[in-house]
Amino acid sequence: MKKLLVLSVLLGLLALPVFANHVSIDMGGDLTFGTAGDFDAAQKDKVDFTWDVMVGLDDYNSFTWSLVNVGTTNALDQALVTTDVGMWLGLPVGFKVMWGYNDPDANEFGDVSGYGNQAYDFSPNITGGQVGEYWGLDFLLSYNFIEVEFAFSPGIADTWVNPATGDQGRILAGLALKEPIPGLNAEVYWFQGGDVATDVLDQGQLGVGAAYATEVGMASLTGGVSFMYDMADAAAPAWKYGIGLDAGYSMFDVTVGITGMEDSTFDGMTATVDIAAVEQATIYAGMQLSFADGADTFQGADLGVNAHIGIVECYLGYNITSNGAGEYNSDFGLTDGGAYVKFDVDY
Repeated sequence: MKKLLVLSVLLGLLALPVFANHVSIDMGGDLTFGTAGDFDAAQKDKVDFTWDVMVGLDDYNSFTWSLVNVGTTNALDQALVTTDVGMWLGLPVGFKVMWGYNDPDANEFGDVSGYGNQAYDFSPNITGGQVGEYWGLDFLLSYNFIEVEFAFSPGIADTWVNPATGDQGRILAGLALKEPIPGLNAEVYWFQGGDVATDVLDQGQLGVGAAYATEVGMASLTGGVSFMYDMADAAAPAWKYGIGLDAGYSMFDVTVGITGMEDSTFDGMTATVDIAAVEQATIYAGMQLSFADGADTFQGADLGVNAHIGIVECYLGYNITSNGAGEYNSDFGLTDGGAYVKFDVDY
Protein backbone atom coordinates (compact mmCIF):
# COMPACT_ATOMS: atom_id res chain seq x y z
CA MET A 1 0.00 0.00 0.00
CA LYS A 2 2.82 2.42 0.91
CA LYS A 3 4.58 1.72 -2.41
CA LEU A 4 1.36 2.36 -4.28
CA LEU A 5 0.85 5.64 -2.40
CA VAL A 6 4.41 6.80 -3.11
CA LEU A 7 4.01 5.87 -6.78
CA SER A 8 0.76 7.84 -6.99
CA VAL A 9 2.41 10.93 -5.47
CA LEU A 10 5.38 10.68 -7.86
CA LEU A 11 3.08 10.33 -10.86
CA GLY A 12 1.11 13.37 -9.68
CA LEU A 13 4.30 15.43 -9.35
CA LEU A 14 5.47 14.34 -12.80
CA ALA A 15 2.11 15.38 -14.24
CA LEU A 16 2.25 18.91 -12.77
CA PRO A 17 4.41 20.39 -15.56
CA VAL A 18 1.95 19.03 -18.14
CA PHE A 19 -1.03 20.73 -16.47
CA ALA A 20 1.03 23.85 -15.74
CA ASN A 21 1.35 24.42 -19.47
CA HIS A 22 -2.42 24.87 -19.69
CA VAL A 23 -3.58 26.08 -16.28
CA SER A 24 -2.74 29.42 -14.67
CA ILE A 25 -3.83 30.31 -11.14
CA ASP A 26 -4.06 33.76 -9.59
CA MET A 27 -5.34 34.43 -6.07
CA GLY A 28 -6.23 37.62 -4.24
CA GLY A 29 -8.76 39.17 -1.93
CA ASP A 30 -9.42 41.73 0.75
CA LEU A 31 -9.19 41.72 4.55
CA THR A 32 -10.82 44.31 6.83
CA PHE A 33 -10.48 44.53 10.61
CA GLY A 34 -11.70 47.26 12.90
CA THR A 35 -13.60 48.32 15.99
CA ALA A 36 -16.00 51.16 16.80
CA GLY A 37 -17.73 52.51 19.89
CA ASP A 38 -19.89 55.45 21.01
CA PHE A 39 -18.21 55.81 24.43
CA ASP A 40 -21.40 54.51 26.04
CA ALA A 41 -22.79 50.99 25.78
CA ALA A 42 -22.57 50.43 22.02
CA GLN A 43 -19.47 48.79 20.60
CA LYS A 44 -18.92 46.75 17.45
CA ASP A 45 -15.99 44.84 15.97
CA LYS A 46 -15.53 44.07 12.30
CA VAL A 47 -13.67 41.22 10.62
CA ASP A 48 -14.49 40.76 6.93
CA PHE A 49 -12.56 39.10 4.15
CA THR A 50 -12.92 38.02 0.57
CA TRP A 51 -10.92 35.29 -1.12
CA ASP A 52 -10.75 35.27 -4.91
CA VAL A 53 -9.31 32.50 -7.08
CA MET A 54 -8.92 33.03 -10.83
CA VAL A 55 -7.98 29.96 -12.89
CA GLY A 56 -7.14 29.98 -16.59
CA LEU A 57 -8.22 26.51 -17.68
CA ASP A 58 -7.12 26.72 -21.32
CA ASP A 59 -7.09 29.18 -24.21
CA TYR A 60 -10.88 29.51 -24.20
CA ASN A 61 -12.07 28.88 -20.64
CA SER A 62 -11.45 30.42 -17.24
CA PHE A 63 -12.96 29.93 -13.79
CA THR A 64 -13.47 32.54 -11.08
CA TRP A 65 -14.38 31.63 -7.51
CA SER A 66 -14.97 34.14 -4.73
CA LEU A 67 -15.85 33.61 -1.06
CA VAL A 68 -17.04 36.43 1.18
CA ASN A 69 -16.88 36.32 4.97
CA VAL A 70 -18.82 38.94 6.93
CA GLY A 71 -18.45 38.50 10.68
CA THR A 72 -19.06 34.80 11.29
CA THR A 73 -20.95 34.15 8.06
CA ASN A 74 -19.38 32.70 4.92
CA ALA A 75 -21.14 33.27 1.61
CA LEU A 76 -20.39 32.36 -1.97
CA ASP A 77 -19.98 35.55 -4.02
CA GLN A 78 -19.02 34.07 -7.36
CA ALA A 79 -18.46 30.67 -8.98
CA LEU A 80 -18.27 31.42 -12.67
CA VAL A 81 -16.91 29.75 -15.79
CA THR A 82 -16.26 32.07 -18.74
CA THR A 83 -16.08 30.45 -22.18
CA ASP A 84 -14.74 32.58 -25.05
CA VAL A 85 -16.82 31.20 -27.92
CA GLY A 86 -15.78 34.03 -30.23
CA MET A 87 -12.09 33.15 -29.95
CA TRP A 88 -12.83 29.44 -30.26
CA LEU A 89 -14.74 29.95 -33.53
CA GLY A 90 -12.53 32.77 -34.81
CA LEU A 91 -15.47 35.18 -35.04
CA PRO A 92 -14.98 38.83 -36.06
CA VAL A 93 -16.92 39.84 -32.93
CA GLY A 94 -16.44 39.03 -29.27
CA PHE A 95 -18.80 36.41 -27.87
CA LYS A 96 -18.50 35.07 -24.33
CA VAL A 97 -20.74 32.72 -22.39
CA MET A 98 -20.55 32.97 -18.60
CA TRP A 99 -22.30 30.30 -16.55
CA GLY A 100 -22.49 29.66 -12.84
CA TYR A 101 -23.09 31.92 -9.85
CA ASN A 102 -22.59 35.56 -10.73
CA ASP A 103 -23.88 39.14 -10.73
CA PRO A 104 -24.30 40.50 -14.27
CA ASP A 105 -23.53 44.16 -13.61
CA ALA A 106 -26.19 46.62 -14.71
CA ASN A 107 -25.92 50.33 -14.08
CA GLU A 108 -22.17 50.26 -13.58
CA PHE A 109 -21.45 53.73 -15.03
CA GLY A 110 -23.91 56.08 -13.34
CA ASP A 111 -22.42 56.03 -9.84
CA VAL A 112 -19.56 58.49 -9.35
CA SER A 113 -20.17 59.95 -5.88
CA GLY A 114 -18.43 58.82 -2.73
CA TYR A 115 -21.56 57.42 -1.10
CA GLY A 116 -22.68 55.33 -4.07
CA ASN A 117 -26.22 56.67 -3.89
CA GLN A 118 -26.48 57.11 -7.66
CA ALA A 119 -26.39 53.38 -8.42
CA TYR A 120 -29.59 51.40 -8.77
CA ASP A 121 -29.15 47.64 -9.04
CA PHE A 122 -32.72 46.44 -9.41
CA SER A 123 -32.23 42.72 -8.93
CA PRO A 124 -35.04 41.88 -6.48
CA ASN A 125 -35.21 38.88 -4.23
CA ILE A 126 -38.41 37.45 -2.77
CA THR A 127 -38.44 40.08 0.01
CA GLY A 128 -37.96 42.98 -2.39
CA GLY A 129 -34.34 43.69 -1.49
CA GLN A 130 -31.52 44.51 -3.90
CA VAL A 131 -29.24 41.57 -4.57
CA GLY A 132 -27.35 40.71 -7.69
CA GLU A 133 -25.87 37.22 -7.47
CA TYR A 134 -27.71 34.16 -8.71
CA TRP A 135 -27.21 30.94 -10.66
CA GLY A 136 -27.70 31.33 -14.37
CA LEU A 137 -26.33 32.04 -17.84
CA ASP A 138 -24.88 35.30 -19.13
CA PHE A 139 -24.20 35.95 -22.84
CA LEU A 140 -21.96 38.87 -23.82
CA LEU A 141 -21.56 40.01 -27.42
CA SER A 142 -19.10 42.82 -28.18
CA TYR A 143 -17.84 44.71 -31.19
CA ASN A 144 -15.61 47.75 -31.01
CA PHE A 145 -17.17 49.96 -28.28
CA ILE A 146 -20.58 48.19 -28.28
CA GLU A 147 -21.55 45.46 -25.79
CA VAL A 148 -24.83 43.54 -25.76
CA GLU A 149 -25.66 41.40 -22.74
CA PHE A 150 -28.42 38.90 -22.02
CA ALA A 151 -28.52 37.01 -18.72
CA PHE A 152 -31.13 34.79 -17.14
CA SER A 153 -31.74 32.48 -14.22
CA PRO A 154 -34.48 30.03 -15.23
CA GLY A 155 -35.41 28.70 -11.80
CA ILE A 156 -37.93 25.85 -11.62
CA ALA A 157 -40.57 25.72 -14.35
CA ASP A 158 -44.00 27.03 -13.29
CA THR A 159 -42.77 28.45 -9.98
CA TRP A 160 -39.79 30.68 -10.91
CA VAL A 161 -38.09 29.73 -7.68
CA ASN A 162 -34.40 28.97 -7.92
CA PRO A 163 -33.73 25.63 -6.20
CA ALA A 164 -30.27 26.66 -5.00
CA THR A 165 -31.10 29.94 -3.28
CA GLY A 166 -34.87 30.24 -2.99
CA ASP A 167 -34.68 33.37 -5.15
CA GLN A 168 -36.83 34.23 -8.13
CA GLY A 169 -35.98 33.63 -11.73
CA ARG A 170 -34.59 36.69 -13.48
CA ILE A 171 -33.91 38.08 -16.94
CA LEU A 172 -31.53 40.93 -17.73
CA ALA A 173 -30.91 42.46 -21.16
CA GLY A 174 -28.65 45.42 -21.77
CA LEU A 175 -26.78 47.51 -24.32
CA ALA A 176 -23.60 49.37 -23.31
CA LEU A 177 -21.49 51.90 -25.20
CA LYS A 178 -17.97 51.89 -23.77
CA GLU A 179 -16.13 55.05 -24.80
CA PRO A 180 -17.61 55.74 -28.25
CA ILE A 181 -15.80 59.00 -27.60
CA PRO A 182 -12.99 59.24 -25.00
CA GLY A 183 -14.36 59.46 -21.47
CA LEU A 184 -18.00 58.62 -22.24
CA ASN A 185 -19.75 55.42 -21.13
CA ALA A 186 -23.48 54.73 -21.31
CA GLU A 187 -25.93 51.87 -21.03
CA VAL A 188 -29.59 51.00 -21.18
CA TYR A 189 -30.93 47.82 -19.63
CA TRP A 190 -34.15 45.98 -18.90
CA PHE A 191 -34.62 43.73 -15.90
CA GLN A 192 -37.48 41.33 -15.19
CA GLY A 193 -37.96 39.13 -12.13
CA GLY A 194 -40.34 36.31 -11.32
CA ASP A 195 -43.22 36.76 -8.90
CA VAL A 196 -43.20 33.93 -6.38
CA ALA A 197 -46.75 34.64 -5.19
CA THR A 198 -48.39 34.48 -8.64
CA ASP A 199 -45.87 32.30 -10.51
CA VAL A 200 -45.63 34.87 -13.33
CA LEU A 201 -43.08 37.41 -14.49
CA ASP A 202 -43.46 41.02 -13.39
CA GLN A 203 -43.55 43.85 -15.90
CA GLY A 204 -39.89 44.64 -15.37
CA GLN A 205 -37.75 47.73 -14.85
CA LEU A 206 -36.07 49.89 -17.47
CA GLY A 207 -32.81 51.58 -16.52
CA VAL A 208 -30.36 54.05 -18.04
CA GLY A 209 -26.90 55.00 -16.79
CA ALA A 210 -24.13 57.20 -18.17
CA ALA A 211 -20.91 58.88 -17.11
CA TYR A 212 -18.40 61.23 -18.67
CA ALA A 213 -14.87 61.81 -17.37
CA THR A 214 -12.21 64.26 -18.49
CA GLU A 215 -8.84 65.52 -17.28
CA VAL A 216 -6.98 68.76 -17.95
CA GLY A 217 -3.58 69.04 -16.34
CA MET A 218 -3.99 68.56 -12.58
CA ALA A 219 -7.78 68.87 -12.78
CA SER A 220 -10.28 66.02 -13.28
CA LEU A 221 -14.05 66.02 -13.61
CA THR A 222 -16.53 63.13 -13.78
CA GLY A 223 -20.30 63.37 -14.04
CA GLY A 224 -22.75 60.51 -13.82
CA VAL A 225 -26.50 59.98 -14.09
CA SER A 226 -28.75 57.00 -13.38
CA PHE A 227 -32.47 56.55 -14.00
CA MET A 228 -34.91 53.67 -13.41
CA TYR A 229 -38.54 53.29 -14.45
CA ASP A 230 -40.65 50.48 -13.00
CA MET A 231 -43.19 49.24 -15.54
CA ALA A 232 -45.51 47.69 -12.96
CA ASP A 233 -48.86 49.50 -12.79
CA ALA A 234 -48.83 49.63 -8.99
CA ALA A 235 -45.11 50.35 -8.58
CA ALA A 236 -44.30 52.90 -5.88
CA PRO A 237 -42.26 54.81 -6.67
CA ALA A 238 -42.60 54.43 -10.43
CA TRP A 239 -39.24 56.07 -11.14
CA LYS A 240 -35.99 57.00 -9.40
CA TYR A 241 -32.93 58.94 -10.46
CA GLY A 242 -29.46 59.82 -9.24
CA ILE A 243 -26.94 62.44 -10.35
CA GLY A 244 -23.31 62.55 -9.23
CA LEU A 245 -20.32 64.83 -9.73
CA ASP A 246 -16.68 64.17 -8.84
CA ALA A 247 -14.16 67.01 -9.20
CA GLY A 248 -10.47 66.83 -8.37
CA TYR A 249 -7.58 69.26 -8.43
CA SER A 250 -4.09 68.63 -7.13
CA MET A 251 -4.51 67.17 -3.62
CA PHE A 252 -8.28 67.89 -3.41
CA ASP A 253 -11.21 65.69 -4.46
CA VAL A 254 -14.86 66.66 -3.95
CA THR A 255 -18.00 64.69 -4.77
CA VAL A 256 -21.68 65.66 -4.68
CA GLY A 257 -24.61 63.32 -5.24
CA ILE A 258 -28.36 63.90 -5.34
CA THR A 259 -31.26 61.48 -5.60
CA GLY A 260 -34.97 61.75 -6.24
CA MET A 261 -38.05 59.73 -7.05
CA GLU A 262 -41.72 59.99 -7.87
CA ASP A 263 -43.51 62.23 -5.32
CA SER A 264 -40.14 63.38 -3.96
CA THR A 265 -38.18 64.92 -6.82
CA PHE A 266 -35.25 65.93 -4.59
CA ASP A 267 -35.11 63.59 -1.61
CA GLY A 268 -31.45 63.22 -0.71
CA MET A 269 -27.95 64.63 -1.04
CA THR A 270 -24.43 63.54 -0.18
CA ALA A 271 -21.07 65.31 -0.26
CA THR A 272 -17.49 64.20 0.35
CA VAL A 273 -14.11 65.91 0.56
CA ASP A 274 -10.72 64.15 0.41
CA ILE A 275 -7.49 66.08 0.94
CA ALA A 276 -4.22 64.24 0.22
CA ALA A 277 -2.05 66.80 1.97
CA VAL A 278 0.88 64.37 2.12
CA GLU A 279 1.69 61.19 0.24
CA GLN A 280 1.29 59.05 3.35
CA ALA A 281 -2.20 60.17 4.43
CA THR A 282 -5.56 61.59 3.31
CA ILE A 283 -7.97 63.66 5.39
CA TYR A 284 -11.60 62.90 4.58
CA ALA A 285 -15.12 64.06 5.41
CA GLY A 286 -18.51 62.90 4.22
CA MET A 287 -22.07 64.09 4.89
CA GLN A 288 -25.52 62.71 4.11
CA LEU A 289 -28.74 64.78 4.01
CA SER A 290 -32.37 63.80 3.50
CA PHE A 291 -35.22 65.93 2.18
CA ALA A 292 -37.86 63.21 2.37
CA ASP A 293 -41.10 63.97 4.19
CA GLY A 294 -40.87 63.26 7.91
CA ALA A 295 -37.09 62.64 7.91
CA ASP A 296 -34.42 64.67 9.67
CA THR A 297 -32.48 66.78 7.19
CA PHE A 298 -29.12 65.91 8.73
CA GLN A 299 -28.65 62.15 8.53
CA GLY A 300 -25.00 61.88 9.48
CA ALA A 301 -21.37 62.73 8.82
CA ASP A 302 -18.09 60.84 8.81
CA LEU A 303 -14.75 62.55 9.54
CA GLY A 304 -11.28 61.08 9.76
CA VAL A 305 -7.83 60.43 8.38
CA ASN A 306 -6.65 57.57 6.18
CA ALA A 307 -3.00 56.55 6.49
CA HIS A 308 -1.48 54.71 3.51
CA ILE A 309 1.02 52.23 4.99
CA GLY A 310 2.28 50.42 1.92
CA ILE A 311 -0.65 48.33 0.70
CA VAL A 312 -2.43 48.65 4.07
CA GLU A 313 -5.04 51.37 4.56
CA CYS A 314 -5.62 52.53 8.15
CA TYR A 315 -8.71 54.62 8.95
CA LEU A 316 -9.15 56.60 12.17
CA GLY A 317 -12.39 58.56 12.30
CA TYR A 318 -15.69 59.48 13.88
CA ASN A 319 -19.22 58.91 12.60
CA ILE A 320 -21.73 61.57 13.76
CA THR A 321 -25.31 60.30 13.54
CA SER A 322 -28.41 59.38 15.50
CA ASN A 323 -29.81 56.81 13.07
CA GLY A 324 -26.80 54.88 11.75
CA ALA A 325 -26.49 56.96 8.55
CA GLY A 326 -23.73 59.10 7.07
CA GLU A 327 -21.00 56.46 7.00
CA TYR A 328 -18.38 57.27 4.36
CA ASN A 329 -15.34 55.19 5.31
CA SER A 330 -16.88 53.86 8.50
CA ASP A 331 -19.14 50.86 7.92
CA PHE A 332 -19.90 49.59 11.42
CA GLY A 333 -23.59 50.51 11.48
CA LEU A 334 -23.79 51.87 15.03
CA THR A 335 -27.09 53.71 15.54
CA ASP A 336 -25.46 56.61 17.41
CA GLY A 337 -22.19 56.46 15.49
CA GLY A 338 -18.93 56.85 17.39
CA ALA A 339 -15.18 56.63 17.01
CA TYR A 340 -13.62 53.88 14.93
CA VAL A 341 -10.34 52.45 13.75
CA LYS A 342 -10.23 50.19 10.71
CA PHE A 343 -7.51 48.40 8.78
CA ASP A 344 -7.95 47.22 5.20
CA VAL A 345 -5.61 45.43 2.81
CA ASP A 346 -6.06 44.19 -0.76
CA TYR A 347 -3.79 41.21 -1.44
